[in-house]
Amino acid sequence: MMKLLPLTALGGFNVSFWLAIFPTAMNFTKDNASLIYIPAVYGLGAGLGEVLMGIIISGLSKRIKGFGLKPTMVIGALSVCIYCAMVHVSTPFEAPMRPTSQKSIWMSQSYPLIFIISFFCGISDCCINGARSVICTIVIPQRRAQAFSVTRMYHAAACMTVFFFSPIVPLYIYTLVLPTLSIASTLLFFHVVDNTHVMERKLTEQVNMEKMRKIIEQIQ
Repeated sequence: MMKLLPLTALGGFNVSFWLAIFPTAMNFTKDNASLIYIPAVYGLGAGLGEVLMGIIISGLSKRIKGFGLKPTMVIGALSVCIYCAMVHVSTPFEAPMRPTSQKSIWMSQSYPLIFIISFFCGISDCCINGARSVICTIVIPQRRAQAFSVTRMYHAAACMTVFFFSPIVPLYIYTLVLPTLSIASTLLFFHVVDNTHVMERKLTEQVNMEKMRKIIEQIQ
């Protein structure tokens, strides 16, 4: 479970950023004063990302064994990197902290860009939370509810930490830390999944040997 701590923290940091920090930064940017439909466009993109990715994961999990683990985690990590890159180049660095007329380092925000960013935010949230839920059910099968509760506790702690320090943290800290954490979480997640598969094979072999032993005893 300790190896899943970065994944749990990533889930908390990610949801607090795309749900509160980035929308605040958009509203604090003076160049966005004319974009009065930001909440509608942003909410539409995030909702579509969540729903469509959920449908894809549900459908492919029935056809591809283990799709809810490694492939889903990779998609989530890539989505975090993509939307963080777009946020980094389109949002003033001091926007999360205070209203600003500062320019972004490359391009200004627009409705299509905001929609694309929010779409990847929804995809990342769906994948990260989905992968976390699946791994919790198999890493400690005897205590699934307890494992999920522990991860939710760290998830909430990560959210609280981000909100507490948000008035003093510039944008580039989020856009650099989140991709780095997503990559580290993916590597550790892969290690946990591989160990879990090894454990499952050993348990299966033990069960099969026990069945064979009982059959031999009955024959004798």
